[in-house]
Amino acid sequence: MTDTMIDHVKQNTAMLEGFLNEAVADFGRAGVLTKIDSLRTEAFDVNDLSESEAAHAARILTCLSTLTVLSEDVANLKRVETFPGTQEAITLAHAVKIARDKGHTQQEIEDTLNGILASPVFTAHPTEMRRASVVEREYDITQFLSSFENSTRSSEKVALEEDLYRAVALLFNTRLNRPERITVADEIQNSLGAVRRAILPALTELYGNWDREIPLEGELPKVLKLGSWIGGDRDGHPHVDDGTMNYAFHQQAKLVLEFYFKQLDKLDMELTLSEELAPVSDALLELARKSSETNVHRVDEPYRRAITYIKARLAATSQNILKLPHPLATPLAGAYETADNFIADLTLIRDSLVANGGKRLIGRTLKTTIQIARSCGFHLLSLDMRQNSAIHERVIAELFAQSSELLDYSSLSENERVSALVAELTNDRLLRWPFAKYSDETRRELKIVDAAAEVIRTFGPDAIGSYVISMAKSVSDILEPLVLMKQAGLVYGGPSPHTMIHVAPLFETIEDLEAAPDIMKRWLSLPAMRSLLGRPAIQEVMLGYSDSNKDGGYTASRWSLHKASSAVKAVCEQKGVALRLFHGRGGSVGRGGGPSFAAILAQPEGTVGGQIRVTEQGEMIARKFGNKVTAGKTLDSFAAAVFLASLPSSEKTADEQREAEAEAKYTPLMEKLCQASFEAYRGLVYDDPHFLSFFRTATPVAELTDLKIGSRPASRTASGKIEDLRAIPWVFSWSQSRMVLPGFYGFNAAVKKLGVDDQTLIDMCNEWDFFEVFLANMEMALAKSDMDIAALYAEMAAEPEEAKRIFGIIRTEHEEMTALAKRIRKSGTLLSTHEQLRGSIERSHGLLQTLNRMQVKLLKKRRDGNKHKLVKLAMQLTVNGIASALRNTG
Repeated sequence: MTDTMIDHVKQNTAMLEGFLNEAVADFGRAGVLTKIDSLRTEAFDVNDLSESEAAHAARILTCLSTLTVLSEDVANLKRVETFPGTQEAITLAHAVKIARDKGHTQQEIEDTLNGILASPVFTAHPTEMRRASVVEREYDITQFLSSFENSTRSSEKVALEEDLYRAVALLFNTRLNRPERITVADEIQNSLGAVRRAILPALTELYGNWDREIPLEGELPKVLKLGSWIGGDRDGHPHVDDGTMNYAFHQQAKLVLEFYFKQLDKLDMELTLSEELAPVSDALLELARKSSETNVHRVDEPYRRAITYIKARLAATSQNILKLPHPLATPLAGAYETADNFIADLTLIRDSLVANGGKRLIGRTLKTTIQIARSCGFHLLSLDMRQNSAIHERVIAELFAQSSELLDYSSLSENERVSALVAELTNDRLLRWPFAKYSDETRRELKIVDAAAEVIRTFGPDAIGSYVISMAKSVSDILEPLVLMKQAGLVYGGPSPHTMIHVAPLFETIEDLEAAPDIMKRWLSLPAMRSLLGRPAIQEVMLGYSDSNKDGGYTASRWSLHKASSAVKAVCEQKGVALRLFHGRGGSVGRGGGPSFAAILAQPEGTVGGQIRVTEQGEMIARKFGNKVTAGKTLDSFAAAVFLASLPSSEKTADEQREAEAEAKYTPLMEKLCQASFEAYRGLVYDDPHFLSFFRTATPVAELTDLKIGSRPASRTASGKIEDLRAIPWVFSWSQSRMVLPGFYGFNAAVKKLGVDDQTLIDMCNEWDFFEVFLANMEMALAKSDMDIAALYAEMAAEPEEAKRIFGIIRTEHEEMTALAKRIRKSGTLLSTHEQLRGSIERSHGLLQTLNRMQVKLLKKRRDGNKHKLVKLAMQLTVNGIASALRNTG
């Protein structure tokens, strides 16, 4: 960010803070403003504030935190990320140009583009603190502030200042907290709000830009495929079932059909060609003849009459899907059976123009409508299904027990289970029996696979993305959901079974990641299973960043993920199967967060191969896809990274050769660092008998689990163990207390134990992309921590002496790791290679300290017995403010 942009951020923040102060005064809270300054000092006492004043002070500070972030976001709208060493913006079009400059042929470029499946997958994990109403207010402020910056007319600026005041005042007076836990339906609507407001418009513009800027002999491929877990992810989620799946698809279809109708209205206004002046194809005339158009002024306008017919068919399709009447439906226009039929009619229009001299009349509207239809169909987002392997095991055991097999599945060995499951998949019979008395759990699982089957009948096979198996630890874990889906007709049995939904095992813990290659080898070696992978054979494997980090710490997690990627790729190559990796990342470093472009390019050689899926979770959806500009940049850079990482190479480029040599050179050391780091992390987090008490009382984890953040429970079980706590509240708690332990702990201890010298680490950073990205993300975690503030939280711990000892260990590791990172970078500051991020963190420092100090005092007040609802509200508002300033929660 340039000095000019930094000045703009400061000026705009000051202006918005002024409007906030005016709003506070206008609504009768000026007295609280006079006490805000005292809150910025370390000596203030929250007891000097009444409960009402504390709540309003927390609201004001949280709003200010939000406004500061929005000022930065608006400045970043003008900021252009460039390819390293160039002035070229990170876009797919420029990535193609780079490939051409490096000597790749047109055929190689087109083959690579045609083979790409770059899929961001939106999830509703409970990391989004903000209500949808608050997100809307933030969007308004962003739009007005952006217009204000771009305006050159004083009268317009004055009007925009009034708009900004109004938007800020509305934000201040909008409830920031949720009184009730959010429902799955709410999460679906929230995500679709971002799709409607930003993602679909961005996708439309992107495809238009790519079509214009990327020279291709053939058609532009779909490149991007949007995915979602919201409504289909039932792992540990009691409220996701067949009803939520049906609701998700109903709402998604409603949105995308509305989009198509608007696009067709635009086409109708554009294609006013008269057949008396411009000839048309026979196929187009036939389409026009089927129209019910009676307007005499359109008798000679076959394109418009054809569009009327397409609208009528789309209206009939809408009626079938949404079960609601549509005014454009006619008895003579039947519904589209599939989105491909809709695309075929649009293509007839394009082909007629091309064949009759009108190629240059094909505008963005027609091109992008075809592209969006190819990517999104009538379902909009491909919904993944996810369930825990333990539930599959219980359901399959019950199906066997109440079938003619009368098999005691639970008592079988792993080999016996595999044999029994393969036998079921290679015959035509069903285990399901309509007269059986199944448990609620089994009935629930059967209902959701039935719902999935109906979705595929309605929307086609692309509507369901993958069936993700959480905690996959064996081949039987992969086979069980296939047998379950067979009961709904989603899997066809026989000597060569095949499935309409592909399964994706999710390897989450360090142990699971280490076992993944062997499990995949045994799975892909089953002869009857090859037909299940489809043609061409593709196996999707999901890697869990969150749980592996909670299990073994940052270093062990990242290295284990890196190794597992390469090892699973090697197994797939050996078996003649293409690999698609699905990266389960969160927003924070402790959950796999960090810049996506660099992360994709730093993936092990050959593991992208055009096929990659990445989760986008919680608050990161709003931050990265909250408006059309940021959504467009995010999707464009994502596609560019996947393209560059997938280019073929008969011989390694200099960069690839350097990376391969660095990997071979430093892998033995990284193995030792991984093990030593793992031991240091486990020694503290899991082996220290007093650590659980420290975590539970020195962080606000107990209070956070009481927040109405997401629809999913904070823990997988009723146990209080760290093992059973979900990774999100784990990371969230450390972030709020500013210790940020999951993002850095263990690496410095490993370096000390092994006696690794600085120069070796400097060489690793300079020569090895993996290590450079690894270090950069750790720097981000270190920079977002604050050990002076963390010490205030540590003072709340239940066992003072033990807490002092444990916090001393954490603080020492932090200080030494910070010093080590600076020495590796040869810099006096953290994030010396990421100045924009460093500046953002520095600007938020003072406000964050105020919010944290206030939160600590409110937590103490609550824990001392003050249960006043306004004290609780004030504490919860500080959580919002801290999360906003840090730009991530979990």
